[in-house]
Amino acid sequence: MKPAVIFLIGSAGSGKSTAGKLLAAKYNLVYLDKDTVCNHFTGMLLQSNGYSPFDRDGCDFYQDTVMELEYRTLLDVANSNLELGLSVILDAPFIKYFSNKDYIVELKSRYGWEHVHPLVLQVTVDFPVLKERLRLRGLERDAWKLAHWDEYVQSVQEKQCLWDGIEIFRFDNSAAAPDEVNLHNWFEKIREQRHRKDE
Repeated sequence: MKPAVIFLIGSAGSGKSTAGKLLAAKYNLVYLDKDTVCNHFTGMLLQSNGYSPFDRDGCDFYQDTVMELEYRTLLDVANSNLELGLSVILDAPFIKYFSNKDYIVELKSRYGWEHVHPLVLQVTVDFPVLKERLRLRGLERDAWKLAHWDEYVQSVQEKQCLWDGIEIFRFDNSAAAPDEVNLHNWFEKIREQRHRKDE
C-alpha cells in the first residue's frame, strides 16, 4: 500500500497534536511536529538577529525568512520516511501556503511523490474554546495572538486551505475530549480506499 502523508492543519491550540498522536499511536505512523523539529534552531536564528526566541506572529523576519526554512526542513525529514514506505503525519499550521492552489502539486513534483497519497486533516475548534486553551497553556509564542485576538481570529477566518488535488477532512475538536471514533473511522475509510487502489 502506498504511504500517506497527512497534512495536519489548524490554528495553534486547536488540538492538532492530540489528534495527530492518536492516529500515529493507533496506526504506527511517523509523527513530525514542526515545533519539535525546528524550535531550537528557530529560537537561535531569531536571537542572533535581535529578536525574542519566541517571536512568531507579527515578526517579519520570522514570517519572511525563518518560516520557509522550518517547513523545508520538516518536509525533507518527512520525505526521508516516505521513501522508506512509512506513512507520515505533519503537525504544522501550513497557513502561509493555503492560498497557493498548486502547493500539493508542487510538493509532488519536488519530491517525486508519484507513489505517495497526500491527505489533509483539518482540526477546527470554536474560537471561545480556542482562546481559553491558549490562555491556559500559557506559551510565550501565543502572547501576540491573545493580545490581538480580534485580528488573529480574522486572519484565521480569511485564510482557507485552497489546495487542489487533495482530500480535506474537517475534524471538529471543540469538545473537551476528541471524538476518537470519528477520527479513526475516517482513517480506516482512507486505508480501505488506498488498499483497493493498490490492488
